[in-house]
Order: sequence, then C-alpha cells, then structure tokens
Amino acid sequence: MKKSFFRKSNPPTFRRWNNKGYAVFNSLKREVRIGFLLANYLLFANPDSLSAQNQPDSLTKNYSLESIDVSAEQMPETYSSISRVVVSITQNEIERAAATSLNELLEYAANIDIRQRGVDGMQADVSVRGGSFDQVLILLNGVNISDPQTGHHHLNLPIELSSIERIEILKGPGAWKFGPGAFSGAINIITKTSDKTTIQAKVEAGEFYFNKESISANITTKTTSHLISINHSSTNGYINNTDNRLKNIFYQGKVNLKNNVIELQAGATDKGFGANSFYTPKYPDQYEELQTYFLSASSKTQTKLVQFEPKIYYRRNNDRFQLFRDNPSLSCNYHTSEVLGVNALANLIHQANAVSTLGFDFRNETIYSNNLGEISDEPIYSPVNDTILLTRSHSRSNYSVVISHKRYFKNLMVNIGVNFTHNTDLETKWFVYPGVDMNYQFNKSSSVFASVNKTMRMPTFTDLYYQGPANEGNPYLLPEEAIGYELGYKFQNRIIDLSLTGFSSKGENMIDWVRADANEKWHTINYTEINTTGAEFQFNTNLKNAMPNQSILNNLRLSYTFIDQDKIETKLISNYALNYLKHRFDCDFQLTIWKHLGAGIHVAYQDRNGEFLKYENTTSVGLVEYEPFVTTDCKLYWVNKGWNIYASINNIFNSEFFDYGNVPQPGRWIKCGIAKKIEFK
Repeated sequence: MKKSFFRKSNPPTFRRWNNKGYAVFNSLKREVRIGFLLANYLLFANPDSLSAQNQPDSLTKNYSLESIDVSAEQMPETYSSISRVVVSITQNEIERAAATSLNELLEYAANIDIRQRGVDGMQADVSVRGGSFDQVLILLNGVNISDPQTGHHHLNLPIELSSIERIEILKGPGAWKFGPGAFSGAINIITKTSDKTTIQAKVEAGEFYFNKESISANITTKTTSHLISINHSSTNGYINNTDNRLKNIFYQGKVNLKNNVIELQAGATDKGFGANSFYTPKYPDQYEELQTYFLSASSKTQTKLVQFEPKIYYRRNNDRFQLFRDNPSLSCNYHTSEVLGVNALANLIHQANAVSTLGFDFRNETIYSNNLGEISDEPIYSPVNDTILLTRSHSRSNYSVVISHKRYFKNLMVNIGVNFTHNTDLETKWFVYPGVDMNYQFNKSSSVFASVNKTMRMPTFTDLYYQGPANEGNPYLLPEEAIGYELGYKFQNRIIDLSLTGFSSKGENMIDWVRADANEKWHTINYTEINTTGAEFQFNTNLKNAMPNQSILNNLRLSYTFIDQDKIETKLISNYALNYLKHRFDCDFQLTIWKHLGAGIHVAYQDRNGEFLKYENTTSVGLVEYEPFVTTDCKLYWVNKGWNIYASINNIFNSEFFDYGNVPQPGRWIKCGIAKKIEFK
C-alpha cells in the first residue's frame, strides 16, 4: 500500500483498497489525483455505488469494501470520516446506464433534480436540495464552466459519456470552499486518462431517426497523456419542433514531471434545437443555437509540506434564440458571454494531523447582447451573424479569498474555513461566508457528521436584464444568501453502504421568475425568505458479497429524498424556485444474465411541488398541479474482448409527464449501439 504524502513528496492519491487487483482505483490502472483549487474542485470522492466498479470485459467480480483510505482532500481520510454528502457516479454505472447524454446520466444520480426540455443533451436544468438551476456550480476536471448568462447553459459541455471517468456531486452550500457559485451544491465531471494507448469508436441509433457517432483516443508516453474525443448526434424529434443536432470536440493533455503536473484542456460544442414551448407556451415554435468554447491550463506542484496549484481558464458562449423559428426577423436575441478566471491555492501541512489552506480566486464575467445589459459605448457585431450589432453589454468581476484549517483528533475531524468575496456590481460591500464541517468516527464502519455553511449567489445576466414578449428582468435584484445546516450518519462494510442525512437552509432574497396571472409577463423578484428542510436516505448493497453462492444478482441501490419549503404567503405564480421535487425515490438494479450478458434497470418516482399555467393551442386553460409519475429504464448489454453491444429502452411503460409545465417529455424510446475499444501495446 502506498504511503501517504506526508512522508513522501508525491502528489496526493487515493490509496489502493485492500491491495486487491480488482479494487476501483486499481482498475483505473493509475493513481487518481485530485487538486484542491478554490472554486475549482470537489474535495473528496464518496463512491455512491462502491460495489459496482469497472471491469472492461467482465460483468461480475468479488468486490471488497474494507479499509478505504482516501487522500483526495488536504489530508488522507477514510470514507466514513468525510464530513459532507458526496454522490459519485462511477465509470461502471455510466456504461450500464440507459443514457446517451450527460443530462440523461445525471437522472441516475441519487436525489438530484434534472428538469429536461430537449433530449440528447440539448438543454436541462440541474438543481440540488430544492434549489434553482442557477444555484449549482458546474466544473469540468476542476474548472468552473458555469454560465453567467443563465443556468440553462450550465451543462453546455463537449463531453461524450465514454470519455467520463466519474462524476462527483457535493450536496449543500459550499461557498467558503468553492466560491459564491456553489449555492446549493457543486458537480464535477472528471474525464478519463490512461497509462495505455487506446482508441474507441461507437455508433448508436434509435427511434425518431436518432443517430450518434463518436470516436476517442488516449495517447500515452512515458511522461505525457492525451485524450481526444469527437462526437456527433441528431434526431428528428419525438414531437413537432423537437429536432436537434450536436457536435463536440474535446482535448485533455497532461505532462508529468518530477514534482509537478501540468494540465491543459480545451473543447468546443455546437448545437441547434427546436425549442418547443421552452420559455413560453404562447409561442411554441422557438429555436435556439449555441456554440461554447473553453480553454484551461493548470500546474500542480507538490513538496514535502506544501502543495501549490495555480489555474487559468477562459470560456465563451454564443447564444442565438428565435422566438419564431420560421420568421427570425420578428424576435431574435443574440448573446455572447465571456468568462476569464485565474486562481491559486496553497496547502501547508505543518503538523502530522493538521493542514492549513490559503486560496485566491478572480473571475471576470462579460455579456454582449442585443437584449441583455446596459447601452454599450462601443457596440460590437455578433460572432455568429456579422449583420447584427450587439448594442448592450455588462461586465463584472468577482474576487474571493479563502482561509481554512483542518485538524484531526483521535476520532474527530474538524474543518473550519471562511471565504471573503467582493463583486464589482456591489462596489461598497464585502461578503463573508464562514463554514464548519465535523465528523466523528465511532469505528471503522460507522460515523456521524455535521456542517454549517453560509453561501451567496449573484443574479445571472438574464435575471437582471432580459426583455421579451413574455419575460422581463430586474436590474435592481439583490444577491441571494443562505445558511445551510446538515447532520447525518454513515455506515459502510463489505456488503452495505448506507447514509441518512437531515438538512435545512434559510434563504434570503431568493430570486425567482413570477407573475400574478396569465396575462402578465414573467418578471424577476427577490423573495424575502425561503426556508428549506429535508432528509435523504441512500442504501447500496453488494449482492455478490451478501449472497456469494449465486452469480446473477450484482448490486442494488435505493435512495429517497423528501423536501419541504416555507415561503412568505403570496398569490404570485412561481416559474422555477418553488417547483421543487417534494418526493423522489430511485431504485437501481444490476444483474448478470449469462456470462458476458448483463442488464441494468432504473426505476424513478417523482412528485413535484407546485403548479403551472396549462396551455392548449397557445391559450391558457388555467392552473394545474404537477402530477407525480414513475419512469422505468432498462439497458441490456454484452461486453467481451473490447466489444460492447447494447440496447436500451427509456420510459418502458410510456408514462406521460412534465419536467416543466407544457413541455412534454418523450414516451417510450428504443435505442441500440455498438462500441469497440482497442488497446495498443
């Protein structure tokens, strides 16, 4: 077993599990290294399904779960000592899920609310613990790629599922660790790297003329690794004006030096889609095109007592929205947002059981638009249409400093931190966001944890400035603020992985789009207060270890979330903030049918709070409540010698449901695919 990095000047790594060759991090054929950058990385990995680890050409293994020693934070700690709730979607779960896009895959994450509009990754809003889609921080390999224009664009990522190693989801406020964007949670998508040179090609097809083609390659030398991924997909749509097209390209490169790792990543995505009733059912023939580009570079330097990691990144998003697809001259919005970020973090290990952290983060956000912002002194032409002059703009900068100290006692871990934040839109004000995380470990398998964290979110440019036939922003919005509390229990052994968590938050100046009746525009306001309480339960069992004499049943995962929100009494109709999932139950079941043939089944029950104005033929027929629904997905797969042949059925029983009012989701949808992976010696 590797020694911890206190004794050796190696980058911090996850240590092997029980020295088994099939253990999860050993199966990745490399050490998993995680940086500590403020606002740019999740602090720990908490495997949500520890028994479902990846083996390329086998469907069943004897998984063992004891002696998990995680070194992903500033100091090594076991899974049971982690003081926050983190959900992990593993590589094995990604391959077994009946999903063709990141948006669909996130539906499999325990207790996460994904509200899809388009299919195949066109648009989806992600929220955590009753928060809005603007309140979740999105990271790609630790880089903050969240969109300042609107949270609708947070998941504009050029990532093909086969290029993802795992996804880590932190639940609850995390402002002092990650900056003000992590209001209700943070999601980090981590792509694959390998010590072997490989190439993989995949082709998928399905109903409604769905097709998807992708190719990826890992190129590895003694000191470098390179991941290149390209994919294309399209469909004619499941109802009128739901057709789409998508193109992605992504590159990630690493150079491994003696005490330093240099990383570079770049990507681009280009998509267009029929946006049937996406933003207003009065005008169902909407259309949208998006192009997103990003580039980042970072360096990780590790000495015996200090780790230092600087990072720089740039993101650009072009958005062209047509309210009338067949007549764009009537109402067409052009927006270009640019983000430039620079940050650095240093960890000082000054005792055998303590580490202190100092970090700095700078992020500049700018919008150029013919609709969003103030009148510009120097208008520019749209990058996607040089006949359109972008006459409005706005720019703001955010500065954050984080200071924290973590201390390990005999059975107790305490982590105290504070974030100081200033935004140039609020010239005279500094925000202070403290946080405390604690964990007490009873024994090797059992622990309790608690945390208190304060957080903030600035309004998006859409919240502030949008003007349209059905929507109106508010330039006088205040930042959202909240304080969150969490108390939980965790138990884990070689058969069971269980957690039970209670949480609450008190939010002030919460932002939402509201209106009094169907004849009024949606407009943004600050609710004075919204209080959230809830509980989460997660249970995962390794059926192979529980019943070693059988070879069919592999893994079972159950999860449930209950949320309740109190708000000031009002007759206003809420479009987003108060339409939260009150009840959600998920069941995932993995089994081996015969040798290399397996299946995965996912059942989800959702009961959403709130109501919406129902429209028929573009005319309002009154308020209706969201109806609870059940969806069932299944994937059948054959995996052997680098081949992966599969068929999936989404929504097997053809349930009718809405994630957003008046935007119907697809019924039963059958897809199939074939993939081949080749390793080069």
